[in-house]
Amino acid sequence: MTRLVTFGCSWTFGIGVGYEEGMSLDDYKDLRKSVEIGGKYSFRGLLAKEFDLHNINFSRGGSSNQRQFREADEFEFKKDDIVLWGITSTARNEIWHRRKHVYKGYFYNHAATCNENEDNPSKPIDGDLCKIIKATVKNFYSHEEEVRRLYHKIKHWNDYFKMKGVRVLWYDTLNHHEYESNPENMLYGDGKYRDMLSRLAKNNGFNNLTDRYHFSWSKGFNDCGRINYLVTKKIVNPYSGHPTKEGHIQMADMIRPFVKECIG
Repeated sequence: MTRLVTFGCSWTFGIGVGYEEGMSLDDYKDLRKSVEIGGKYSFRGLLAKEFDLHNINFSRGGSSNQRQFREADEFEFKKDDIVLWGITSTARNEIWHRRKHVYKGYFYNHAATCNENEDNPSKPIDGDLCKIIKATVKNFYSHEEEVRRLYHKIKHWNDYFKMKGVRVLWYDTLNHHEYESNPENMLYGDGKYRDMLSRLAKNNGFNNLTDRYHFSWSKGFNDCGRINYLVTKKIVNPYSGHPTKEGHIQMADMIRPFVKECIG
């Protein structure tokens, strides 16, 4: 069976895709991270079922680009694999937790609110990690440099996949990144506002797209109104702003031509 290998953040995983209209927040929280529901109703799950593909999924809620490239480094790709790779916000990263022996993801936009209480024994990493986040945002983080590095990472993996006989489609998930040059296998190519979030908004009648950057969703966040608009259209849920079943159906429609071409 041909493998569909997926990389990305919560939008690829299908966080919250089990939401139903009228559902309480508590009920939503109980199922929003369900692996089973995400695998069934996300666009990756829909495409895997439609084309009889075995989905190997590396996407996670809150995942960073750094995590996705690390996991790809450690995975053995095979000839004829089909890869869907969602580039997410550059304002994320991960760090190795020595005591727990796991990688811990974090968001740079948490710098203003992260917990610096080093005396809390239940969260021993929060104090130091918060300092790292604040220092990075103040002195080291550059969105433009992250995008430049992404461009060269994509070029490198395209060369590798071509050599291995693997087909790959890249897509910007939450933001339209201005790469040095857009690869031919980028969803919507050179199109303006080609990211999934903007395309969903545009396809559902939103006409106020701007270059304001999306970090993570909350009511009243600094965006051009895409998420709030999609909530009214029931394309994303009102609790976390993640795509509903209808939203994932529409994203599957965007990617279907590529998968169909790969299947031949």
